[in-house]
Amino acid sequence: MEHRDSSAVGPPGPESGANRGIYMTGGTIGAVALGKGAKAKQMNYGAAASDPLEMIDRLLSKLEAEAVILEGEQAEDVIDDVQRLHTEVHSRRPSAEGIRSMLSRLTKATSSTATLLATVDQIKDLVTVLLH
Repeated sequence: MEHRDSSAVGPPGPESGANRGIYMTGGTIGAVALGKGAKAKQMNYGAAASDPLEMIDRLLSKLEAEAVILEGEQAEDVIDDVQRLHTEVHSRRPSAEGIRSMLSRLTKATSSTATLLATVDQIKDLVTVLLH
């Protein structure tokens, strides 16, 4: 029976102990660029990458959590619209007009905050896929 010292085990990856690049274990990875003249490319891994509804849910949760940076009633209005939008996209027959209206209100309410507006834009892109 052979005994191995657990401290000798290298980091996870295709070639443990060798510095030959980046090893990613999963999840959503942002843009990655390495080396001189490299170009960044977004890579999505995992089950959520192929399910627009699941991605919408995650973005809606993120938007709801980050809405606290808005002031008073504006934050409450955003949270209300996020919850309404969640209900609408999960309905059996989502109303395209209702969804567009909520997205328009969310865009207007978050336009002063770049990060919130970027999240709303991502949601818009996914909803477009969902409605077609």
